[in-house]
Amino acid sequence: MPHAFSLTSAYLGADAHVVTIEGELDVATVPGLRAELERIEGEGGRELIVDLLAVPFVDSVALGLLVETSKRLTSRGGVFTIVCDDRRLARIIEITGLERVLRRQSTLRDALDSLTSYPLQQAAAG
Repeated sequence: MPHAFSLTSAYLGADAHVVTIEGELDVATVPGLRAELERIEGEGGRELIVDLLAVPFVDSVALGLLVETSKRLTSRGGVFTIVCDDRRLARIIEITGLERVLRRQSTLRDALDSLTSYPLQQAAAG
């Protein structure tokens, strides 16, 4: 039985956002994610984390969306990071060469620490 899909989005301040997904990310659920990513970019989001820790399955359509979003953001000086600790997905990213396009962290904390405009990170450093 497929996992129920849900998507939540958090504005971290400055230009940083985290989108958290639960459930399968596939051709049926990609439109919801696409709409949210486009909304964030349209509002000026430059640093974007997509948390896939609760995603048991990612199909090629979803991977395509992640790659497309990463390329678009980085071409404009932004940062796109996925959070994934699933060894199967990490292996797919590795063997397809997508690690050149998809920046991946194993924990949300590591992804947050890598942001440049995350206000709490700047406050902790100062």
